[in-house]
Parts: sequence; structure tokens; C-alpha cells
Amino acid sequence: MSPAHSTFYTVITADVIDSRRQAIKVEEKKSAIAAIAYPGLLTPFTISRGDEIQAVLEGVVLPLDLVRRLRYLCRPLALRIGIGIGRITSGLGSKTSWEMNGPAFFRSRRALEEVKKERRAFTSLQTGDPEFDRLAGALLLLIDTIISRWTGAQWEAVMIYEEKGVYQKAAEVLGIAYQNVEKRCRAARWWAVQKAESALAAAVRELPRHHLIMGDN
Repeated sequence: MSPAHSTFYTVITADVIDSRRQAIKVEEKKSAIAAIAYPGLLTPFTISRGDEIQAVLEGVVLPLDLVRRLRYLCRPLALRIGIGIGRITSGLGSKTSWEMNGPAFFRSRRALEEVKKERRAFTSLQTGDPEFDRLAGALLLLIDTIISRWTGAQWEAVMIYEEKGVYQKAAEVLGIAYQNVEKRCRAARWWAVQKAESALAAAVRELPRHHLIMGDN
């Protein structure tokens, strides 16, 4: 990681929608989400404040595949997610994100509050560049709209196909014909989601080069 990127961090904060009305509690997902491994993950996903989940990554990244994995592992619970990119001014080196603070956390929190107000969206990003965040928000809304319609079978097909890389291997895991894996991924519009996720992630990686991670609040 370049020095320019290492001064910035990405914070993911999620909360459970209508947590008090759910038949299961987010605590029941604690082991599964804590076991998530991902490049650059500085602190694991941990739960605090009853129904909030948080993790920190090194650098300027928008890991939408990681966000999607978190959603998958938390099903049937639905999540609102705020992503903030910026500096961390205190608590670096702590074992959990809840002992850290700084602009990356402020932005993640504001992004989460923003998505709570926008009932149709489930993911929001704040980088310090309002124009970029507005554009990213529109694309995230499109991604969220598609994913929100996935059935359980489509979720499984997409996630296992992404992991295995070929329909035949995913079919072996699912115990179905590979044609059915392909059919489920196609019905989920997986090709469109993957392309949008990749394009937005690439755009975020370019922000430091254009000095677009601005401000300290």
C-alpha cells in the first residue's frame, strides 16, 4: 500500500433494520461475521450498541463484495450500511473499531444516518467530496434495488458462484444442475451488479490521486 493511501482508512458501520421486531438477534450472527477474512481488514466485524456492526479497513477502498458478504451472512436480518473514508485520529492499534475515532468514523456514521432517512436505499458512502458521494449514492441505490429482490436461492447461487468461479463447482456445492446455477445468477442480474460494484470500487481507489478525500470532519 502506498504512503498516500495508508493515511486513510475505510469504516463500515451497519445496523439491523427493525431489530426489535426480528425473530432472531444479531448476536446470533456474531461468530459468522467475526470469522470474515478480507484483504486489508484492520479490525474484524464486531457488534456493539445492541444491533450495530462495524469494521475498519486500511486504505481508500469501497469493498462492495465484502458488504454483500456481510449482508449474506446476516440474512434474514436486513442491514443499513454507512461507509466512511478518511483519517483515524485516535485508537489505532486497538483490537476493535469501537475504541477508535476520527473523520473516517464521523463520515461512516453520517452515511448511516443518511441512509436511514432515505427509506429506499440500504448503502451510503461519504468520502469528503459531496459531488462524488452523490454520484456514488445513485449507483449504490441501483445496486441495492436489484439485490433487495434476490430470493434465498439466488443469494446462494450468486455467493457460491462468486467463490468457486465456475458454475459446475457451484452446482456441486448446491447439489443442483449447473444450468440452474446459471439461471439463478442470470435472474439475479448478477452480471450487472458485479460490473457496477467493480466500476464504483475502481473510481474510489482513484480518489487520493485526485486529492478528493477532503477535510477532517
